[in-house]
Amino acid sequence: MIRPCRLPLSVAALPVLVLLAACEPDPRTAAPAEDQAEEQEDALPPPPKDPRRFIGRWARSDDQCTTDWWRFWADELRTATEGLRCDILPPDASFSDTELRTLCRTREGGVRETWNIEYGEDAETMTITGEEGQTVNLVKCA
Repeated sequence: MIRPCRLPLSVAALPVLVLLAACEPDPRTAAPAEDQAEEQEDALPPPPKDPRRFIGRWARSDDQCTTDWWRFWADELRTATEGLRCDILPPDASFSDTELRTLCRTREGGVRETWNIEYGEDAETMTITGEEGQTVNLVKCA
């Protein structure tokens, strides 16, 4: 009669442990390392910058930024002291922040016109030219 071999459990489990140690984790199920997660976050592109450079507070000079400003939003313009309030109409098929279609209301009445805008190289200055050639030079307020 043959007697069964009785090995201690630690010796019997040794081959299984060796095989498990040789296996690498499945990359499809392994969680990304923190370094990889940071790299993935860095790889995301930043949100696009609003192409409308006119948005913000402007004035005829730096010292007027708190008293006599022009405030542009995406769809509206208001002035502090000139009593001007304009709706900036939706752009036509091809958007350009150098041409604004406006509907303005003043104390005297309302007028609809297109403004042409020229920006300085650093976009910190702009010149608005109305349909009848009137111009306004503005600087961006901080």
